[in-house]
Amino acid sequence: MAKLLNLIQNEWMKIWQKKSSWITIIVFIAIIAGMLTLVKVAENTFMSDETIAEDEKQLQEIEAQLADPSLTEAEREDLEVEQEMIIVSIESSEPSTREGMVIETYGMMALVTLMTIIVSSGIVSAEFSQGTIKMLLARPVKRWKILLSKYITVLLYSLLLTVILFGVTYITSSILFPKVLEDTVTFSGGEVAANKVLGKALYMMFLGWINTVVISTLAFMIGTIFRSTSLAIGISIFLYFTGNTIVLFLTKYDFAKYILFANTDLTQYETGYVLIDGLSMSFSATVIAVYAVLFLLLSFLSFIKRDVAA
Repeated sequence: MAKLLNLIQNEWMKIWQKKSSWITIIVFIAIIAGMLTLVKVAENTFMSDETIAEDEKQLQEIEAQLADPSLTEAEREDLEVEQEMIIVSIESSEPSTREGMVIETYGMMALVTLMTIIVSSGIVSAEFSQGTIKMLLARPVKRWKILLSKYITVLLYSLLLTVILFGVTYITSSILFPKVLEDTVTFSGGEVAANKVLGKALYMMFLGWINTVVISTLAFMIGTIFRSTSLAIGISIFLYFTGNTIVLFLTKYDFAKYILFANTDLTQYETGYVLIDGLSMSFSATVIAVYAVLFLLLSFLSFIKRDVAA
């Protein structure tokens, strides 16, 4: 156990010895704060009292037109569509609050995933490209422990980024947005009691972190088997952004529900936007667990059995 902890510490130090790692964290923080600032600026620009008043005036006019019994069915349908669009515009023009922004933090977990993919893709393959793999394997430590230490380091890195994301979001939101005055907070999956926002936000971020772990494990496997950082990053990011689209094209087939990317986003069960009808949280958790174990088995078998020192 002590040797494993030493290996993890060594891998952790390798990450932070690079100036690029610190620069990446600074950019990461700036992006988060910048995105929240843009939301505030957009609200001030496009959600003025005049805009809301204009929408309400148009809504009243449409309601008056709908009361006309001489309207044809087609005209009535057009007006109802326009009415719904204006109602949505009015509802979305409500100013954001600190709690509202915090509870939606999970929406920025994509940044954490992308950054973790880069680290997990290169944590093994870089040893080969830099020629340090022979020195690493020369230690009196079993190969599976070496690889396990690298994988645990990836998980710790993703967890650190998640904590930073939440912390920066909370601090920035506290500065830019007012505290909620109502008893509830509007959430994409419904309403949440104001005093339970923190728990809900952390739960949603945990579900988002599971997605990050699975995609990073995929990148870790590709980088370990093919010893190519660029290949692992390219394939992982491509699948991350196109996975849902691929699943949507295959929804008519029964096997679609077993595709990894139909299940990785566990937040879908909280927001209500489930990718495939009939899926459940327990089913998706089982599917991604099977995939994760498979990815790790392939990674360890490749690293242990192959002549990696050659």
